[in-house]
Amino acid sequence: MQSLNLDEPTVGPEKRVGFWKRQFQQTPTRAQKKFDWAFGVVIPTLCVLFDPVVFRGNALGTALLGNYKPFAYVLGFVSILGMAAWLLWGEKLRWANSFLGGLFLVGAAVSLAVGFMILPVSLLGLIILIGALGFTPLFAGVVYLRNGVRALRSASETMGKPTLVHTAALSALLSFVVPFTINAEIRASLDAIKSGDITTVNREAAKLRLVAPLVNFDIMAKECYPLSRKGLDTPEYQAVDDLYHEMTGNRMEQRMRYFD
Repeated sequence: MQSLNLDEPTVGPEKRVGFWKRQFQQTPTRAQKKFDWAFGVVIPTLCVLFDPVVFRGNALGTALLGNYKPFAYVLGFVSILGMAAWLLWGEKLRWANSFLGGLFLVGAAVSLAVGFMILPVSLLGLIILIGALGFTPLFAGVVYLRNGVRALRSASETMGKPTLVHTAALSALLSFVVPFTINAEIRASLDAIKSGDITTVNREAAKLRLVAPLVNFDIMAKECYPLSRKGLDTPEYQAVDDLYHEMTGNRMEQRMRYFD
């Protein structure tokens, strides 16, 4: 007589994992890996190189968040390198993932903040196709958030919870403080140039040349150019104008013509 196999468990339909739970599961899907490479590494790098409006101005206007260019570029550079390392080697990084986790959480918070700050401009930018790139910070924020969670989970397998928390907190603190300090120092140099004598201008100009890719020189032009229109065509102004020309290829008068 044929056995009915009543003791064998009945295999039912596989339970579908919810959307948000799927975003934070430890093992990423192939689609998530592609998305993370795109919006965590490739597209943010392209946005830095070809940024027309957010941190670097264009021929028609100054940047929306030009004052925060040093902070954003330093944090972005380190975050992109960290994300590439995580996506390439992941679990093999072991305890180092605790540092990446803290870095990614700060990167996520900053990316989301920038995304919401420029959201009105991004919506207007949909009129032209390139305006869609304005949503990159929002997508990047999601990428860094979920990979930050995954990196911390991975690190928890090789270190105790108190050590993990302290390491991640230290990493997050440094990830914010170091770019903030660099941003503040560059801002201090720009302020010194605006009101300093020729010795001060030359000294601060030498500093800014060393970190030129991080500096938004349009801010310096907007703040120093009005001095010439007050009849203060001094050696200080000429030194500033020469610095601007060296860094951008334009004279301040040419640049500021767009804002008169």
